[in-house]
Amino acid sequence: ACHWLSEDLLHLELASPWRLPLPRFAAGQFLTLLAQPDGERPLRRCYSLAAWQARPWHYQLCIKREPDGRMSNWLAERVRPGLRLQVLAPAGHFHLQDGHGPELLLIAGGVGITPMRAMLQAWAQRPLGRRVTLIYAGRDRAALAYHQEFAELAAQRADFRYCPALSRDPQAPPDWQGRLDAARLAAVLTSDCDVFLCAGQTLLEHSLALLRDAGVAESRLHWEAFGAQTLGAGSGTFALHWQGEALQYTGQPSLLHALHEQGVELPADCWGGHCGSCRVRCSGEVEWRQAPAGMLPAGQILACCCIPRAAVQLAPVD
Repeated sequence: ACHWLSEDLLHLELASPWRLPLPRFAAGQFLTLLAQPDGERPLRRCYSLAAWQARPWHYQLCIKREPDGRMSNWLAERVRPGLRLQVLAPAGHFHLQDGHGPELLLIAGGVGITPMRAMLQAWAQRPLGRRVTLIYAGRDRAALAYHQEFAELAAQRADFRYCPALSRDPQAPPDWQGRLDAARLAAVLTSDCDVFLCAGQTLLEHSLALLRDAGVAESRLHWEAFGAQTLGAGSGTFALHWQGEALQYTGQPSLLHALHEQGVELPADCWGGHCGSCRVRCSGEVEWRQAPAGMLPAGQILACCCIPRAAVQLAPVD
């Protein structure tokens, strides 16, 4: 099944063609979709699961159609009931666990709401005494996917607060108006609060800075960006040496983008510094455009997080 939530948000439901139950997953994990457009190089993109079930018979995705998004445009043009897609099993480290809490703060921007919706559904089935607040940032109410669903949940449950943060909606209730700022966070933060963030890079970095300034411990911050494509273009032209191949970086958002454009299909599941699939050995100066989710050995980088600042030599990790 598929339908458009707005002019650029596509909601998909995927099921087994053999009508079998699907692999279980943790709320917050993603799927990797594979496609092979005619006459083009293969596509491989990750999308957070937008709903959670203890025993899933279908997967839900909400995909934003980006002007330059090859996979999102391919899906928008081809998707129909009965279309078969090749999908890897759910994966990812950004997910809700029983040990998180007792207060949970979820912060989402745009299509970053998808893992939060799955987390809310998992929490609603097993609240474990935890209270949850969702801050959902967008331009206006029309930009908030699943808005009515969250409003209804907040009306039904005293242990859930729904707090839209609308930057350009003068018709919205006064407490919904305005961007995410320190005052809005201070109203909901507690000392034992676990915070989950999923947003584009600008909102993500802004929110992390506010939370750190507010004294939230790093161990309680859990975050995921949409992917390296949210970083925008890099700058400069530099030589890339990959296993004897002479390639070039010419201003792509990351080294991973540059490699993929030149036919080097380096594994990549999240494109946002989390899964570690694109880890490579690197000799040469690079700029980290986003922080990786974990520590890396000396001499290794995540290609999705970096751009070069000089000629670099890259090699697979043994």
